[in-house]
Amino acid sequence: MANLPNRFRLRPGVVVLLVASLVVSCQPSRPPTVDSGPPPPESAPLDSRPAEPSPPPPPEGAFLGQISPTQASQLNSLGIEVVVPGVIPPGFKVAELRITQAEGALGYMIVYQHPGTKEQGQCFAVEFSRESMGDPPATAEKRSIKPPLFKGQTYGLHYGQFVEPALQRQFPGGALYSDWLQGSSGAYRLIGAVLIGQLFPALQGCQDVTPEQAVELVENVTLLATDPMNPGF
Repeated sequence: MANLPNRFRLRPGVVVLLVASLVVSCQPSRPPTVDSGPPPPESAPLDSRPAEPSPPPPPEGAFLGQISPTQASQLNSLGIEVVVPGVIPPGFKVAELRITQAEGALGYMIVYQHPGTKEQGQCFAVEFSRESMGDPPATAEKRSIKPPLFKGQTYGLHYGQFVEPALQRQFPGGALYSDWLQGSSGAYRLIGAVLIGQLFPALQGCQDVTPEQAVELVENVTLLATDPMNPGF
């Protein structure tokens, strides 16, 4: 540069600026930064997630004979074969459960009631006794019943007015009940409104089911499973 004329000679500061400009202009441009938002949240650990809701309890009447697990436990504690209705007319529910455990006496009674629209509606009951009470008093009407659970014998359903005059005066409206069905643990029968009203004052005034319904009830009785949650015995 010593041979260049003075007008072509650059001052040191100018040379530095030019070099700096060239360096900057040669660098590649960076793409604009795109804001992708906050990072996705990490998955919650399994033990911190809310527990799945437990299934709802079985609906009322879902168990055989509409007998709840608590009632089934009470009945099965008797150590006998517990017989209950296998088919129950719509609208009927368990209204009373009475268990008898005394010296020389063992039994139970399950009372079903349909509230209905008149007085106490309709009612019937399944009764068990360790000892049979003998032949029931005769009534004006009788139908034969053949429950498959009690094979080999024909039983009767009694209903209407009593034949005996003394009973007619005592029960002018008649009664409904079946013969005692003989099983290995004892005897079972279906009873109607009159006998229920004598034992349960709150149910006085309820009406009998029809004879057709009573026959169906007796012919469909079945054994209550030891575990009501597993009706396969």
